[in-house]
Amino acid sequence: MIGGGFSAVSESRKGPEVVVDNDPYGLGYDDDSVTTRSIMSKASSQQLKRSLKARHLAMISLGGVIGQGLFLSSGANLNQAGPGGALIAYGLIGILVFWVAYSLGEMSTYMPVSGSFTIFCRRFVDNSFGTMIGYNYWATWSVVVASELAAVPIIMNYWTDILPDWAWSGISLVIVLCVNLLGARSYGETEYWFSLIKILAVIIFIIVGCFVSGGLIGTEVYGFKYWSDPGAFPNGVQGIFDSLILACFSMQGTEIVGITAGEAGNPRKEVPRAIKNVFWRIIIFYIGSIFVMGMVIPYTDTVTLSDLTTVSPFTIVFSKGNLNSVAHIMNAVILITVLSCANSGLYVASRTLLALAQEDIAWSKLCYISKRGVPVYALICTSLVSLITFATFFIPGRALFTVLTKLPGVAVLVTWTGICIAHFRFRRAFKLQNRDIKDLSMRAPWHPVGDILDVVVCPLIAIFTGYKYFDPARAVGIIGQYLGLILCLLGFILLKIFTKSKLIPLKDIDLDTDRTDISFEPQETPKLTGPWYIRAWKRIIIALT
Repeated sequence: MIGGGFSAVSESRKGPEVVVDNDPYGLGYDDDSVTTRSIMSKASSQQLKRSLKARHLAMISLGGVIGQGLFLSSGANLNQAGPGGALIAYGLIGILVFWVAYSLGEMSTYMPVSGSFTIFCRRFVDNSFGTMIGYNYWATWSVVVASELAAVPIIMNYWTDILPDWAWSGISLVIVLCVNLLGARSYGETEYWFSLIKILAVIIFIIVGCFVSGGLIGTEVYGFKYWSDPGAFPNGVQGIFDSLILACFSMQGTEIVGITAGEAGNPRKEVPRAIKNVFWRIIIFYIGSIFVMGMVIPYTDTVTLSDLTTVSPFTIVFSKGNLNSVAHIMNAVILITVLSCANSGLYVASRTLLALAQEDIAWSKLCYISKRGVPVYALICTSLVSLITFATFFIPGRALFTVLTKLPGVAVLVTWTGICIAHFRFRRAFKLQNRDIKDLSMRAPWHPVGDILDVVVCPLIAIFTGYKYFDPARAVGIIGQYLGLILCLLGFILLKIFTKSKLIPLKDIDLDTDRTDISFEPQETPKLTGPWYIRAWKRIIIALT
């Protein structure tokens, strides 16, 4: 037995005990001030390194998933739902994302493992269910990387056409692959600066957009005139409904923080801090940006309607304020955004594939981790799948590529549903096994309201938002909307048949393997060592990170 009331876990399921770095900042705390112990589930000569600092996680949680969904595709939502409808659509999806973030954060701080929710779904729900969720997530991000690669030449052609499209995409893939091959610290540092640039760009956009709307910049006062003419809700409830999938696509990636928990220096402190940033990201970056767009751009704008891939609503707002010289800067920001999303996509997909291999449901060679803490084979395999998907971009008609790039918007709803089901059963098992709720360093508020809401609403959105593709019938839209759902359902059923897996009883759910316990000595602040100027410098670093 481990602790009061803890159920025993078979020794065959436990890996060797390893000591995690107690001082991820390199600040030189006294050795006795903090004791960290983690039980790893998979023995290996090399392990993922806990090299992501608090500042990395904080910035990734704020800006790491702000991508082309906001910078490019948000104009489509404005067109479908109008300024008022788009705000409601993003607000509704933001509520779902909020609960997903907190549910995953609670489990990830208790069991910080890479590829977290894949393991959680297998351990807390059913082996077949977790396998399906894991492969769905890996395939989703592999396709996202391909779609980002396809966007790079479009952005570069704004400046030059000296290279063919495939060359720009190939160079981009090599860049993000090299960044990931250097390890989690390289990924974290790159995403830190990429995210910082994106965050500053969005904040500047919101401020400048408000000035443009008020007539302080430019020659026209916009205010809320486009809310009355041509209107705030041009297509009523139907328009809002049609915008939900694109809003999901824009906000996907919230679960990245849970994936990074396996490589965080002190996940029980850093992950909750990062998760709490999700609320502000939704309010400021998504809701704020859509609000500004709705004031300055009418939903009938012919530029917005003509080519959402090449003309960003952000650029349109600046041009409305006679700031055309900013177009080059905004194009550079969009390029950084695309590279950032491809970088994050390779990272999370490779860690998910690694988790699948460590759970013995993928090729065992994919378990290999280099001395830098990089799952090299999983990373290369993911890159090849992304490259093959990208190759469909050059098939005449691009129907196959269009279908593939439509899948992530629906697939993320499957992931969110799986996370909330796993969390719901995690909490039920926690209570049934008489665990102390105080052992959870982070707790999802108002449980189980959030889990039930997401488990009911996410599948409804995934199933019913594809109705528009039936009248008139559009094969590309129907396949893009439902192919992923059908494959997930078939995969789950076939796995159940061949593996004969069953729903894990709550009393048998393993709440110990991979659990991290941190016990503090009875002192309020860890003691810093070294001369006074070194201690002062360390305190500045702590404050900044």
